[in-house]
Amino acid sequence: MMNRNWAKGIGGAMAMSGALALAASGAGATTTGASGASGATPNSFTQAQQQLEKQLANRSTQLQHLVADVAGAKSLTTADANILNARLSTEAASITALIAKVPTDTKRAELNSDRAAMLKDNRVYAVMTPQVFVTIGADTAGAQAAVLTGNEPALASEVASIGVGMPGYRNALDHYNNYVSRLNHITDNMTEVVTKVLAQTPQGYPGNTHVFVSANHTVLNANVGIAYASYDASVIALASGGYTGS
Repeated sequence: MMNRNWAKGIGGAMAMSGALALAASGAGATTTGASGASGATPNSFTQAQQQLEKQLANRSTQLQHLVADVAGAKSLTTADANILNARLSTEAASITALIAKVPTDTKRAELNSDRAAMLKDNRVYAVMTPQVFVTIGADTAGAQAAVLTGNEPALASEVASIGVGMPGYRNALDHYNNYVSRLNHITDNMTEVVTKVLAQTPQGYPGNTHVFVSANHTVLNANVGIAYASYDASVIALASGGYTGS
């Protein structure tokens, strides 16, 4: 879902650029009436207006989806949820105001101004969407790492129960050290990811796109690290005789 919505944001920006070019070419088109005089295509403004109304409606729907995603994210910290909800509320108010204004526009300059506000002041797809999804992903990985970290004392006891120099001890100890190292690394990385991602603003686009891409990769790597840590724990349990097969 993350990639699809994110791709939609990036693709939406590209599609919008194409739409602007189409609108511009439409504005320059001419038609010849019965008198032979040339003028602007009669419905070019209306088409541009309707297109902007549709783009605004789509963004309003996307913001509603994002609000639901934040509400349903069980591992999202209260602080991060509050930040995201505040930003979603601000963007929703901005988009709602534009939805009410655009139908009353009568000049091309007004449409251009409203389109710029829709993009530069909000960036629903290019900034808000990845910001929500990456933050949820990072907090989820961080919460899983915290649970596994809580198992470290029990795993240390299992390693000690094997006995220094006994078969399997060295292997179990290596896996325990890997376990601790992996989880510390994940915890530190997720904290850093959230800090960087929440620092991004609509005005930082497109320069901040790489921040979201990098953060997303870091979260994916954290999930791989969590899987490896779980494997480490299984090896320790097997070596100590504590493995139950569950």
